[in-house]
Amino acid sequence: MGEFEMARKKNSEGLKRSLFAEFFVILLLVIAILVASIIRTSNVKKQGVNASDAPQASQNQITDAQSETASAVVPASVTATTVVPVSGVPATTVPDATYLTAMTTIPGVSAVATTAGLYTTTPITSAAAAASELSEDDKVIYLTFDDGPTDNTRNLLDILDRYGVKATFFVIHTYDGCEVQIKELYDRGQQIALHSYTHNYNIYRSVDTYFEDLQQISDLVYNATGGYRSTLVRFPGGTSNTVSRKYSSGIMTTLSKELPARGYRYFDWDWDSTDAEANRQDTSVIVRNATKAIGNDNHVILLMHDAAAKTTTVEALPQIIEAYRNAGYRFDVLSMTSYTYQHKPNN
Repeated sequence: MGEFEMARKKNSEGLKRSLFAEFFVILLLVIAILVASIIRTSNVKKQGVNASDAPQASQNQITDAQSETASAVVPASVTATTVVPVSGVPATTVPDATYLTAMTTIPGVSAVATTAGLYTTTPITSAAAAASELSEDDKVIYLTFDDGPTDNTRNLLDILDRYGVKATFFVIHTYDGCEVQIKELYDRGQQIALHSYTHNYNIYRSVDTYFEDLQQISDLVYNATGGYRSTLVRFPGGTSNTVSRKYSSGIMTTLSKELPARGYRYFDWDWDSTDAEANRQDTSVIVRNATKAIGNDNHVILLMHDAAAKTTTVEALPQIIEAYRNAGYRFDVLSMTSYTYQHKPNN
């Protein structure tokens, strides 16, 4: 081997040793960073972070009842970049990390951080937070409306505003452009929940077709409101519907388990106004059936509809509100922590 070849081989071996040494140093640095990160995370979990690391929520962001649950905090580096509206909080107010993590101590409410630092949670009121503590003597009614929005929806909103009452609206895609009315529901402080995009029972062909439809209405609400992702659901026809048998045997039993597994909560009703039993049910019949719970049940989820034909439901609403109010009931909206009533699947 010539001197030139020997020198080249020697230089090549030296270069390899140098590269190996650099790689080894980098590997040690990576290991050191990972170990430090694990230790820091462990300390945060054990001790929490200082008040200076996680700013406290202002009074208009978290109520006294909610602040009592704030036993968890997150690092200040994780920011609440996107949140859904909070009942009673102006839309321009963004709850901070302290508020969101406080929600993790309330069963059924999630405040989840992704790798992007994105937080999501569900609308909540102090009354809803205490729903699990409702006694048999507590009188509460949840007004619910399916199949809107329509022109009737705006009339219902005016009545609800006049009485200072909030309700829960299970919305569908009623027409192109209905996002404007969904945004109005949002802006006027009503609870928006998911019913269906199409309200066509063929969505029950399979789990996939059902969730495709649910995702469509979820996205419509999200886009209409500028970021509210509802997790409150009512099945078209209710959980106990039998029309779904035409499309898939056992589908309702499956979906009633799959919805909670995917982070949703579904609601049926324990009292029916019967406004759907006729195209335009007589107003007096709606009032009579809608108020039957008074004296018989202290926890009421009342089924009503705001479809285009339901003008008599609008006419009946003031009498229904006054009857329950005079009987000592308070009005609340459904949420991930509120009282619920779920039918047993019949398919």
